[in-house]
Amino acid sequence: MQKWFDLISESSILIQDKELVYFIEGHFGYSPVIRKNKHGSVLKRKAIKMQGAPPDDTPELCNLRPIVKQFYRQTSESSVKLEKVIKTLRVLSASEDELGLKFISIADMVQHSGMSNAFRKLGKTIQSISHSRLTQANTKAVIFIDTLSYISSDAFIVEETLMNRQILIKELLSAQASSRSKISTITRLKSSSSIKPEKVDEVLASLEETRSLEQNLNIKLTRITTNLLQEGRKWTKRTSNDIKSSLKEYTKRQIEYERRLLAILESSRPDIRNIDHTGGLSRLGREFSRLKNRNDINSSQTAQGDAWSGIQRQKNHIEKEYDAKFLKRIDDVLDARSAFEILGTKVN
Repeated sequence: MQKWFDLISESSILIQDKELVYFIEGHFGYSPVIRKNKHGSVLKRKAIKMQGAPPDDTPELCNLRPIVKQFYRQTSESSVKLEKVIKTLRVLSASEDELGLKFISIADMVQHSGMSNAFRKLGKTIQSISHSRLTQANTKAVIFIDTLSYISSDAFIVEETLMNRQILIKELLSAQASSRSKISTITRLKSSSSIKPEKVDEVLASLEETRSLEQNLNIKLTRITTNLLQEGRKWTKRTSNDIKSSLKEYTKRQIEYERRLLAILESSRPDIRNIDHTGGLSRLGREFSRLKNRNDINSSQTAQGDAWSGIQRQKNHIEKEYDAKFLKRIDDVLDARSAFEILGTKVN
């Protein structure tokens, strides 16, 4: 609300609108006057939209409307697709929560104490992941869908405003054509042998009315063009800033989600490693020592960086046969030619 009010207040054009003045000066029970278009005017507007764009002497506004129209369509489609993605994420979260409950029920049926604790911890971990995924889906809905809906509706208003300007240009061209037609009529009357005074008065009055309309339309078009040039640049900058800020906010939330997910997964390591005396990671070349305390495992999120485990791998003493040519080049820099030679491909 504050952002909208700041945007309205900073606009030197909207601040002069009568409805806005009534809104600011009125009480809380104020309701704006909404002028509904008649059905015939709506059909007329659709017919005008289907026609080609009139000649425009302002290329910036002429090129802006197709861009805004395409932007409006893409943001609307993206919002609909994101809603489907978020709906799928919520269904996935519910399925993961159900899977966690099944793992917990399996833990009650297992006789081995280590396996029972591991299954129970695994079930709770999956449930925690499902809750985090649901929170992240709601966050994505708030950040992306709301932002896309706002900029999409804003782009639609901009596109309609630019369309109103094109309609005004067509009305001005029609008034100019009518003026030329009436001038040619007066020219024919001058060259006519029999001139009727009432006919001349009628044509002159019509010409004066058409010229007055043409002048008013010209002044109105000039004022609207000047305002739209300023507002078009402001809209482009404002929309770009909104998209950047939403992406920045989503990136921060995504990083927090990944860190929280990593912490949830790390909390299950003690129960997995203490299933039996051999340990869960004994086959991966790591030295295993039975954990007496759950806090013995270092967290991966430290100042030195992220890692799954702080225990270093043991050296592999299994003897392997290597190709003599590979041993000869093992200290050399591995470039494209040596790589082909190692793979047995001869490079000319």
